[in-house]
Amino acid sequence: MPKIQILLIDDHKIVLEGTASLLSSLDPYTVAATASSGKDAIELLKTRDFDILVTDYELPDFSGLDIIRVARSINPEIKVIVLSMHDDRSVVKELLKENIDSFVLKNDAHSSLVQALEKVSCGKKYFSDEISEILVRTINTPQEKSDLSPRETEIIKLVVRDFSTKQIAEVLFISEKTVETHRKNILRKTDCSSLVSLVNYAYAHNLV
Repeated sequence: MPKIQILLIDDHKIVLEGTASLLSSLDPYTVAATASSGKDAIELLKTRDFDILVTDYELPDFSGLDIIRVARSINPEIKVIVLSMHDDRSVVKELLKENIDSFVLKNDAHSSLVQALEKVSCGKKYFSDEISEILVRTINTPQEKSDLSPRETEIIKLVVRDFSTKQIAEVLFISEKTVETHRKNILRKTDCSSLVSLVNYAYAHNLV
């Protein structure tokens, strides 16, 4: 039987080579191609057929979300496994909106990725233990409004535009210390722990 063709995407060479070696050692899978950038991945998706896409979430030129959308537009049947270090709730929720088939954290054991491949190949979903816990907490926690103030919303819009703390202070005529205080409050209210997750939150909640 022909092997299941995998496209593996990661911008860290060691992770890319190690994961490729692991996956290619498994029957009936083969890593048909690898890419370390979104641009290379998109070219491969346009010119070759793959059964499963295994991608990191954050790449130097595109996000994993962008790659997933392009992959699905080219091949709606492709299975998607996200292999990432990001476990922010907003990131997980955003990826689930794209109907991904699996989410495995990089700090999970290799057995989790193997299980993901097996489940996804059979048309099932697979989420590693930590991701499953995040999903359960999300379901069991009543949704609350973040109660962002108009000033905090202004700051988020500037953060998304890659304004520095100093630039935000100058634009809004407030001190840098005040900006930092607002940023801390924004992260707390939105349940984000990084700039990446805050940007995702902003787009997911139509703040920009």
